[in-house]
Amino acid sequence: MSIHHILIVCFSVLLPTTVSATTLTNEQLCTAGLALAIDKQPRGINTKGLAGKQILLALKDGNNDWDYRCHVNRSSKTIKLEARESRLNNAYLKQAIRYDVSNKARSVEVKMKRRNGGFKSEKYQARQLKS
Repeated sequence: MSIHHILIVCFSVLLPTTVSATTLTNEQLCTAGLALAIDKQPRGINTKGLAGKQILLALKDGNNDWDYRCHVNRSSKTIKLEARESRLNNAYLKQAIRYDVSNKARSVEVKMKRRNGGFKSEKYQARQLKS
């Protein structure tokens, strides 16, 4: 095997790892934000598609339609959620959820205000946020 072939093999092995480690997707960030807001595990949340720039999310124990809309603002590092059912759209759910991606995009910490004051946060690994 020539040095040329060895370099091609090395780059083909390294390139996907480098590219995939650059950032988490909006779907993963939305899943993390919703999991924090409604006190569910990320594995209980599915992404259902897109509506413009918004991500549609559904709870796995519900029907096959979407339950929540999510918008990620990467410049301000915030996530905004809106429930399909208006009775669930209160000030608590409508607040901006802050996020911080760390560990070379292998994890994300999401933070929001608690209903009774103070803050709550949760850290999720990228592998937990696959839908």
